[in-house]
Amino acid sequence: MVWLVIIHVLSAVLGLGPAFAFPWMLRAVSTVNDMSRNLQQVAYLEKFPKVFGSLAVLSGLALFWLGSYGPFMQLWLAGTLAVFIVTEVLVIGFLNPAANRLMKRIAESPLSPEAAPTGDLAGLYTRVRSLHIWSGVLGLIIFVLMIAKPH
Repeated sequence: MVWLVIIHVLSAVLGLGPAFAFPWMLRAVSTVNDMSRNLQQVAYLEKFPKVFGSLAVLSGLALFWLGSYGPFMQLWLAGTLAVFIVTEVLVIGFLNPAANRLMKRIAESPLSPEAAPTGDLAGLYTRVRSLHIWSGVLGLIIFVLMIAKPH
């Protein structure tokens, strides 16, 4: 059981940790090339939340079923799963499509890679960054619920 707790905690840190850096990685840019590079770096690092976040959920459910954590409908447990679902809806339903749309528009843009991003690209970039911020806030709520375990 101790190993399962270690796997759960480490996978949560490795899964959610990098996601907290994404808004800073998507900082203000001065060129379309900078914008594209930042988006590609975030896309590469998104493997961590996908793999380790899934492992954290699975190990957490295993801990619940194998351990004595009380009823399922406790605030910390049901709340964590509810926030996780909201996060997945945000990422899969809004963030990923916006990021893919932005990458497509950058690829199709007639602008030089060294040109400043236009209003359309800049606006979509800001939206992607904002969605990453909200995803990070939801991840922080998950951590608080899992650590504090309010009843």
